[in-house]
Formats: sequence, C-alpha cells, structure tokens
Amino acid sequence: MSQKQIEILQRALNREKAARKQAENILENKSAELFEAKEKLEKSFSELEALLNKTDSQLQGVFENIVDAYVIMDLMGNILKMNDAAVNLLGFKDANVNFNLLEMATPNELGRISESFQILFKNGTLTNFHVNIITQKKEEKLVHINASIIYDDGIPVAAQGIVRDITLDSKYQKSIEVEREKYSRIIANMNLGLVEADSDEKILMVNQSFSEMSGYSEFELLGKVESEIFPVNSNSKSIKRKKETPNTYELKAKTKSGDIKYWLVSCGPNYNLNGDNIGSIRIHLDITELKSLELDKEKLLEKLGKSNDELQEYAHIVSHDLKSPLRSINALVSWLKEDNADKLDEVSMQNFALIDGTLEKMEQLITDVLSYSSVGTNENEKISVNLDEAITGLIQIMFKPKHITVEILNTLPTVIGDKTKLQQLFQNLIGNAIKFIDKEEGFVKIDVEELQTHYKFSVADNGLGIEKKFHDKIFKIFHALNKSKDSTGIGLSIVKKIVDLHEGEIWLESEPNKGTTFFFTLKK
Repeated sequence: MSQKQIEILQRALNREKAARKQAENILENKSAELFEAKEKLEKSFSELEALLNKTDSQLQGVFENIVDAYVIMDLMGNILKMNDAAVNLLGFKDANVNFNLLEMATPNELGRISESFQILFKNGTLTNFHVNIITQKKEEKLVHINASIIYDDGIPVAAQGIVRDITLDSKYQKSIEVEREKYSRIIANMNLGLVEADSDEKILMVNQSFSEMSGYSEFELLGKVESEIFPVNSNSKSIKRKKETPNTYELKAKTKSGDIKYWLVSCGPNYNLNGDNIGSIRIHLDITELKSLELDKEKLLEKLGKSNDELQEYAHIVSHDLKSPLRSINALVSWLKEDNADKLDEVSMQNFALIDGTLEKMEQLITDVLSYSSVGTNENEKISVNLDEAITGLIQIMFKPKHITVEILNTLPTVIGDKTKLQQLFQNLIGNAIKFIDKEEGFVKIDVEELQTHYKFSVADNGLGIEKKFHDKIFKIFHALNKSKDSTGIGLSIVKKIVDLHEGEIWLESEPNKGTTFFFTLKK
C-alpha cells in the first residue's frame, strides 16, 4: 500500500472518530432530556392514578347503591360486573360469577334478543326492551332493560344496562285488562242502559242497551246533555241537585221514534284516581210495562172504589127494601093472631110462631149480610186502640147468662187499627162462644201472647166444640154448623175479614163436647 493511500485511510478514521464522539455527545444530551421527560411522565401518571382511584371510589358507591339491577358485560354477553340488586334479581349467590346473560333467555325469546343486540350495536342505546328470562333460581321473570354501549377511543368495548323486574306489574296490568274486558262485556250485553256523563252533564259513553232503549246511536248521543235530548218529568231534575250522592228517580222520556217510555234511573257520582268528582254514572231500567200496569191498577182501583161505593149503597137500599116487607108481614101476622086469637087452634098458633121465627131469622140474615159487605169498605183511619179498655167495656154491656163467666186473663195490649171493627171482632167471638155453651157452668177466657211482629190472642170456651173436619169451613160465608134461628153462618166470616184487614191470621183448636179455642193475630 502506498503512502498516499495510508494517509487517506487515516483521515477517514479520524472523521469517523469525530462523528462518533459527536454522536455520543448528542446521545448523552438526549438521555438527559428523556430522563427528565420520564420523571415528568411518571409524576403525571401518579397524579392521574390518584384521580382515577378517587373517581372510581365515587362511581363504586353509586354502582353498589343503585336501587335497580345494574350489569356490565362484554360484547358477547358475559358478565363483567354487577351490583347487589342484580345479584338478587338474577338469582346468583354473589357478584363473582362467570356467566353469559344470553343463557337466561327463554328459547322463544332468542330471536328478539338477537334483534335487540343489533339495535344496541347500531344505535349505541336500547330502551324499553321487555324480555322473559329464567333466573338461576329457576324463576321465570319479565324484565325491563335500558342499555348502552361503553366506548374506548370510539371503539365499542362493553355494554352496560339497568334491569328492572316488572313481573308483578305485568301480571297486575294483565289482571286489570282482564277485569276491564270482563266488565266491558257485561256492560255491553246487560239489559240495563248505562250512561257516563261529565260534570257538565255531557254524555261521554253509553252502552248498546241504552242505544236500543233510546233509539239513538252512540254517535248521536256523545257530547249531548241527556235532559236536553229526552223530554223529562220534574223528578229527573234531582240529577244536578244531588250530584254528590247516589239517588234514584223515575224518568219519562220520548225516544227517537216518538214512543213514550218510563225509565227507573239510578244515578251515582263518578270519581277519578285523586277522588275528585268528575261526573256521574247512570243505570236505566225500562219500567214502561210495569208503569203501564201501575196506571192500569190505579184506574182499576179507582173503578173498584166506585163499585164498592155503589155496592155499599146498593146493600143499604136492598137491606131497607127487604126489611120493609118483612116488617109488614110481621105486622100482618101479629094482627091476624090478635084478631083471631079465640078462633085459632093450637096447631095454627104453632104455625104463626114458626112464621115469627122465620121472619126474625130473615131479618138477622139481612143485617149480617149488610155487616159483612161493610167490612173493608169506607175504612176509618187506623188509630191507636187500647184493647184492654175497649173489650172490658164491651163485656160489661154484652148479654151474659148467669151461669157463664167472661174473663180476661192478661192485660190486653194497645194496637193500631179500626176501633169499631176490632170491637166487632171480639164481640162476635165472645157472643159465638156464649151462644154454644151447653154446660151448667160455662166460661169464656180471653188471653194474649206477644210475638215479634204481632200479638196472638185467644178466646176459649167450654161449649159444644167443633169437629176437625169443619175447621176449614166455618169461616166461609153462610156456613153454619148449628141451624138455630140465632145462627146465619156469617158471624165467623166477618171475624176472618176483620183479622185479614189487620194483617193477621185466624185458626182454631177444638174438641167436641169439651170446648173451642179461637186463635188470631193482629199486627203490632
């Protein structure tokens, strides 16, 4: 190698050493800068870590104490973290689980869950999603989910969601719907017309039955005031006056076709959930046929009243007209006996006696028929009657043979009734008992027993008695067991009629030759 070549190599080596030295100096300066930057970065990391720890502690408190179940999962559905509420809802023992939430879905919900995940990834959020799940305790529940995606520098890394158990709410809502549907069907199909009105009396709802009753469709009735659609009577004006309390009234209405109908309306207030009165609900019952019968009844009663008056007047006229010839016959017979007393033999006198007895019985029969026809007509106003005073006074003036005693065993009560007819009732029973006593020492005993709504009276004697087969017949008019001139067969018929008028019953117990006890009740 030449000297020149050696010099060239030497100069190149020197330049390389100088460059290496320069590089070492630069590297040394950069290392110092990097060390300083490293120290600053470590200090920043330390401050950031402290801040993150503080924030994480705050978020952890919120996470643990949130009322609803809160779950964080990866994008495959695996649970990363959950709070205590989620542990309880999903049926786990604690939060440290390795479980995929998709495994809780019921088989028929997998398709919907797949669609919900697509919506979540596309929109970043999912709200108001309802799904049925099977918890770890094998309980089927319906849950409500609101979820969102968790991003890191714009990249989805996980998902978080709030899960709420709405099983009971759903069952309650379904129960309400079932009940609403049931009562809607009842309202739609019942024969009663239903109207719901607001506080201004404007119709909000009607059922089909009311449309049929009124002849108007629901469309024609909504928003209208009922009292303006149907001409009504004055009784219906109580709707507005008694809006706060239920009330019932009759309504005379003209339907769309012009027919007059009578409705019985039951009206009650309607309240909202806050207890405020927001209108009324009215139930309409068509009583047109019943009202027609009632009007017919009133006309019939009026006609019957006139007939009774005419019958009573006729009975008095007939009684007078019948008694008048009887008295004339009686007078003629008496004159014949007096004028021919010395010419008539014993047989003829017996025949005249028979005529007298027959005339007397005929007159008594006419009197009894008039008394029977009078019972129940021209009724006096019922008053408070002290029976003890009334019957005691009656016994004192009645004819009683010396061998017969009439006794009141207990103090008789005070009742509401017609005093004259009640006296006639006791007089007929006591007189009837006296008439048929055949014992040497006879008695008539009057007693009373208090029942819940009535008084039960008894009139007992020790007379002839009545066979059981005649017990049901003796209260029928003209049915007399004894064919004596004193018996017309009407007295006990009058007794029964008076008892009926005082809302009571009458019956007897008797044994031939031992006596009879008549029982009857009078309302208190």
